[in-house]
Amino acid sequence: MQTVPDHLKPPLADLLLSLADDKLLLGHLNSDWTGLAPILEEDIAFSHLAQDEIAHAQAIYELAGRLTGRGPDQLAFGRTPQQFRSAALVEVPDEFDWATALSRKLFCDRFDALRLDRLACSAWPPLRDLARRIADEERVHVEHTDGWVIRLGRGTSESNARMTRALTALAPLAPGLFEPVENQEQLAAAGLYPGDENAMFQSWLAGVQDVLNRAGLKASIPARDPSVRGGRRGVHTPHLKGILDEMCEVYRLEPDAAW
Repeated sequence: MQTVPDHLKPPLADLLLSLADDKLLLGHLNSDWTGLAPILEEDIAFSHLAQDEIAHAQAIYELAGRLTGRGPDQLAFGRTPQQFRSAALVEVPDEFDWATALSRKLFCDRFDALRLDRLACSAWPPLRDLARRIADEERVHVEHTDGWVIRLGRGTSESNARMTRALTALAPLAPGLFEPVENQEQLAAAGLYPGDENAMFQSWLAGVQDVLNRAGLKASIPARDPSVRGGRRGVHTPHLKGILDEMCEVYRLEPDAAW
């Protein structure tokens, strides 16, 4: 499929925006840890991974722009909260709690890795090629986060308890990552987003559970419920507006400026 049919452009754009919005917000929130991570080596690594997320978001926004006619800056900074397709998990602040930042990253990284693997089989070559490139980098994110979760789970009683609290707090939000965008089933039928969503959730759940088992941690993650409307369909937490107000402040002063 060299050209995306017009009727599939809106749902495909929403799917791409859901991926890019997650990555932009996760990168933005994680960049707040620059200068604050537990050790210098991790400060550098976590900042680099946050920058990676934002770079991935930019590349995906550029591709989405081919479907929407809007540039990456317009998509990243020029939309209202209701037009974002981010999941609630990337909107909730971590309050500079390292365990919360890592728990969120565990859920998100493993979800992104699976979604990129699916997109790497897309019938649209530009999407397939981009997903394959980003997927290689996402595997580095997964390995890094898994290592930290296991390290803290196996560490002291305090580090284990903090991770347990963070996982317990965020686990109810995790299935929201799998909420479908409007008309996502049409993308699956056309081969643009191939694969089974339930199978993907089970694979993600098994992967997360494996890490938690190795870490000596537990988390009760609810089953996904596609009928629940959340961020993928424009229903967001109150936190999103505050994040966007901060992130988009300069852009809103001069939206047509060329940098």
